[in-house]
Amino acid sequence: MKPSSAAPERELNRGAYVRLKDAIDRTYPHGQFVAMHDDAVVADAVSFDELMIALRAKGKDPRHTLVVQAGVQYPETGVILIQSIMQ
Repeated sequence: MKPSSAAPERELNRGAYVRLKDAIDRTYPHGQFVAMHDDAVVADAVSFDELMIALRAKGKDPRHTLVVQAGVQYPETGVILIQSIMQ
């Protein structure tokens, strides 16, 4: 399988989150949406929709950002369950 070209960007954004999480939690109100791109916080907003507008206004493609909420604890890993339904 060919590796995704988005993988390095995704890892850079994830690394920024890990490195900046404590500062984000101290700086922004709990629940504030924060977007990271190119190893830095690039926008924040009260709602997800407002964050998308702010990112586009700054010329950032939201698909290339990592969005988190300040003060929220995210698990290191997750499991996605898929159930096949037979008709």
